[in-house]
Amino acid sequence: MLSQFVDFLGTHPVTALLAAFLVSFGEAMLILGLFVPSTAVLLGLGALIGLGKAAFLPIFLASVAGAIAGDALSFWAGVHWKDRIRGFWPFSRYAALMDKGEQFIARHGGKSIFIVRFIPGVKAVVPTIAGMMGMNPVRFAVVNVVSAFAWASVHLLPAMALGRGLQVAHTANPRFAILLGIAVAAAAAAWIGMRLARGVLIPLADRGRLRLAAALEIRGRKGDRLARVLRNHDRSLEAAGLIAIGFGAFTGFAVLLIGVIFDPELALADAAISQAVQGLRTDWATSVMVALTMLGDASVLMPVALLLVAALALARDWRQAVAVAAACLAGTAVVPLFKTLIHRARPVAMYQGADGFSFPSGHSTLATVILGALALVVARALPSRFRGWLYATVAAVILLIAFSRVYLLAHWPSDVLAGLSFGGSLVAGLALILHGRAPTAPRWLVASVVAGAGLIVVPIHLVAGWQTASGRYEGARPVTTISMAEWRGGLWQSLPTHRVLLDGDPGEPLLAQTTLPLADVVTRLQATGWQVNPAGLTDEVLWSVLPSRQDLPGRPSWPMTHLGRPALATLTKAGPQETRLVLRLWATDVLVSDSRGEAPLLLVSITLDRLDPIAFGFSQLEDMGLPADLFGLARAGLAGSFGLAGSPETPFLLPR
Repeated sequence: MLSQFVDFLGTHPVTALLAAFLVSFGEAMLILGLFVPSTAVLLGLGALIGLGKAAFLPIFLASVAGAIAGDALSFWAGVHWKDRIRGFWPFSRYAALMDKGEQFIARHGGKSIFIVRFIPGVKAVVPTIAGMMGMNPVRFAVVNVVSAFAWASVHLLPAMALGRGLQVAHTANPRFAILLGIAVAAAAAAWIGMRLARGVLIPLADRGRLRLAAALEIRGRKGDRLARVLRNHDRSLEAAGLIAIGFGAFTGFAVLLIGVIFDPELALADAAISQAVQGLRTDWATSVMVALTMLGDASVLMPVALLLVAALALARDWRQAVAVAAACLAGTAVVPLFKTLIHRARPVAMYQGADGFSFPSGHSTLATVILGALALVVARALPSRFRGWLYATVAAVILLIAFSRVYLLAHWPSDVLAGLSFGGSLVAGLALILHGRAPTAPRWLVASVVAGAGLIVVPIHLVAGWQTASGRYEGARPVTTISMAEWRGGLWQSLPTHRVLLDGDPGEPLLAQTTLPLADVVTRLQATGWQVNPAGLTDEVLWSVLPSRQDLPGRPSWPMTHLGRPALATLTKAGPQETRLVLRLWATDVLVSDSRGEAPLLLVSITLDRLDPIAFGFSQLEDMGLPADLFGLARAGLAGSFGLAGSPETPFLLPR
């Protein structure tokens, strides 16, 4: 994912050493360490070593030296200024943190210097506090050096292993490495989002809520009712939040329904995203996705729903039992109703009857409703500190089941989103019904439901249905075969006339179609001055985002896909006025047959790149599409490379 950054540091070892020293030094400095992203940088450098782009020992020693120097300077500041440092800005703003550091040293003594290396926040003040409290300098120095070696090892060694693993995975199967990178990035984004929400957004919203309630109370009776809601009297704010979530989820379902019926660009976006996901398929990942999608089968979810309703009935909580049963029945009834009404075809035919249609996804809907209901009931039987983890785990399982439907070509992305939205509205309604009611089902009964689902229902279904499911989701996309006469007689006009972006919008025009082998097309283009651009999609993304001083001919082209697929080949050629023509060859799902056999049909597009100057010699790559005044020039260049359009010797058509 950071191959360009890795290559840069790999070719500039002094810069890598300087980065290792500076971030380690800054992380150990008083207060400054709160803001230095040492962990992220050192993990990146460790991955760089694992990828074979840098030497271990120099970076390791630079990291150790920076950590030692930072702590030593912080300790010296405490020895020199003593308690006066508390009055200096910006240290005066962190009095509570310094008090916490003093308590830490009082509790742990000399070993606090070692321990605190691995504790965010307080590690930025403990060395200075140690100097202020008169710790022996020799003792501090010994612990400082030992802890620096341990700290650098903990950061670099695991990242080296990860980098090596990615290198091996990429060599063996690049798709697996990409899929692993996406999974890690998604997990990291979810973790960062949760930390940001809990640490910043939720407290900020909470303070705003209380301020607004206070302002409304000043206005008297007119604002009292809303103020009571904002202050969550009788848990009314929670109820209002559930109503808003349910309404928003159902609105999302309605918007998707309207889009499926009236917006053709949604279908194009679905096809593009689905095709992009297919580029990640590996045998290993497919097996995992088949197992995940089987968790959303009715053979699993319906027994879980029955167990849950039965448990609530045994506990004589009839209201909850009826509410859960109604939500599950609503999801079960609505899905086939809309499938029958909409009649939307699946990406690949794999079911019969109403299940043969695609909108909305039954797996996504029922997984959201039934697993969501299970989470609500189980959470009420758990201590509050565990509920957040339960909800996050169940949500992750639901999202993985939903993603598996797109991966396995069982549904379009909008089908899955519609199922999640409709199911989410039912779960929000169920939560509103259960809101404020004390749990009645004993914990042993709830545990029995979970154990029955996880230890009996799921294993039996996976074992019994694995062979059938594996055959159903083998993932072969339908390929259309047409004759050469049909293609040349007019069927070429049914193919896209413009490149299709991931959001379904049209890109630049597709200038040509050909049944020539890809290697022959590339060879002919090279003979007329085109040069092959070997960069992959990742390099193209990085070069398009990061400013550089590299000249235009040496840069990878702008990253593009057609219906989610990257180009089969990319070639470049100098254009007018310091620009560059970029020709891309795109795959289709069409085979053209003649007396010699079948040949895949390819599409051709041309765009124009140029450099957009920023400052100090740096510039960014800018894609200009294909300006109208260059359309004829581009088409003439293709005709010059291949002879007359549509000639029998080189069947190559240029759309009018």
